[in-house]
Amino acid sequence: MKLPLNLKGFNLFVDGEDKYGLVVDVTRPKIARKTEDYTPGGAMTELTVVHGFEKLELEITCKGYDAEMLKSMVSSIAGKLIRYQGALQQEDESDYRVLKGEARGRIIEADPGSDKQSEGGEHKFKLALTYWKETLDGAPIAEIDVMGNKAVFGGVDERAGLRKALGL
Repeated sequence: MKLPLNLKGFNLFVDGEDKYGLVVDVTRPKIARKTEDYTPGGAMTELTVVHGFEKLELEITCKGYDAEMLKSMVSSIAGKLIRYQGALQQEDESDYRVLKGEARGRIIEADPGSDKQSEGGEHKFKLALTYWKETLDGAPIAEIDVMGNKAVFGGVDERAGLRKALGL
């Protein structure tokens, strides 16, 4: 029987600043293809045509108030560098595996939540990303570079031919 890799802990770095102990939740970007259903004349069923990817978003929840993140909402489209590092373990193994994510983007939403006396509260931030790369133990899993028109999965760049055809 195989056991799953479970997240045992994580850390986040924002523009090099260590957020260990402050970040309580991270939602890594959902990777979804942008598609359109198309029925060619005489075909017996629809086909799904791919037109790239949906917008990449990363969400961060910090315990308490985070003035530095809020002040950095003025950054450019790829102005924030976010590094995620998680420790994964299978219950039948003693070793940990390292899941890393690297993102570039801009904060598009800051939600301070509600203020309650004697409670620290949470500050939530949403970032629109122009870049996301995910590795497991250093091996590439997925990389999407919006500005560079790259989409790499398992080391295969599925947009290399398109860039070549466009002279990029």
